[in-house]
Formats: sequence, structure tokens, C-alpha cells
Amino acid sequence: MKIGIIGAGNAGKTLGSAFARQGYHVMLGSRQPEKLADWLRLEDVNKKTILVSTIHETAAFGDLLVHAITGHGAIEALKMAGEENLRGKTLLDISLPINFTEGRISLFTSTGESLGERIQTTFPEVKVVKAMNHIAAAVMVNPGIVANGDHDLFMCGNDAAAKQMVSALLKGAFGWKRIYDLGDLSAAQATEGLALLATHVASALGHGMINFKVAQ
Repeated sequence: MKIGIIGAGNAGKTLGSAFARQGYHVMLGSRQPEKLADWLRLEDVNKKTILVSTIHETAAFGDLLVHAITGHGAIEALKMAGEENLRGKTLLDISLPINFTEGRISLFTSTGESLGERIQTTFPEVKVVKAMNHIAAAVMVNPGIVANGDHDLFMCGNDAAAKQMVSALLKGAFGWKRIYDLGDLSAAQATEGLALLATHVASALGHGMINFKVAQ
């Protein structure tokens, strides 16, 4: 499987390296791919399994796409990807509608709306699956880094087959054990809000190496 990652910040790079080390062919898409040259040289994976390019070419490359651009630039970046390159593909959306104002964090989406839903409405022919938006990139690719990985992951989306694909990928590539399917994409309102709680917990602890566990 070829994986195209739209966004080359910390999360995009961490996911790209981790997928490449598992043998997936990966392309990172950036508005300025030339700025990734030094990072790519430092990677200790086979250079044939990880490439960098434009957002448009990355969207065309991937059999499965990861959207790792946070905030106000999300929709614009996906428009750069091209609807023809998104059509029919699964898009794992890890982005957040975050505002930082005067040292405070908030969501810029309205009540009753999520960024995941906004993406799905704007690009109706892509299969959006929301997951991993409330955890640090290091935890995304190595859940065992906190408390032996005895934590849970939440996922939502409108397409059952797309969710099954994402679940199998994350379990196989990174070792996630329990992934709760919360239903359709309206649940992204809750999972995106969970990121606010995670941010405050991380602030209280002084680090972001945390996750949540469902006890029953």
C-alpha cells in the first residue's frame, strides 16, 4: 500500500518515518517540499520507501491518505491536493481546529460542527475517518510508550469499509490493541473536543506523553 501524508509538520514526519519503517511506500506532501531535503537525508529508512513532493502529487500517489495539517489551512491544503486525487480514497484525518489566543487554546469550529465534518462536506467523494487527533505524534506511532500501551483509541467516519481499513492499518503498523468505533463523523465533535482536555491534562503533568483508557 502507498500512503500519502498531506502535511509535513511534526505529526506528518513522525507518521511518515514510522510507516516507512514498516515497509509502506510513503510520500510526504508539503507546500514547500524542498525544505524537507535535510530531514530526508537524516532518515535512516530505505530512501525508496519515503519520498517528498507537493501536496497535489502526494494526494495522487497515495492509495490511502493522511491529513496532518492542523487548523485554518486544512481545507485550503486539501483543495491544493485536488478533488480528482481525493475521489474515492480513504482520508485518515488527524487534524484539529485549534486557535491559540493570548495563551489560551480553543476550537474555531462552531457548536455542532467539527473540522472532520467540514472536510467531508467540502469533499463529499473522499471517505473521511477521524482518529488520533487528541494524542502526541510519538504516541500515535508507539502506543506502548505510555503505560505499556494499555490505552484506547477512538475513531469515527461515515464509511464502514474505510474505518475497517484504518483500524487494520493502525493495529498492524503501530500495535494499537483497542480502537473504538464511535459511529458516524458527527462523533468528531467529541473527539476534537477531547483534544482540549488532553491539552489541559498535559499542561498539568508537564508533558504530552499521555492517552486515555476506557474502564468498564
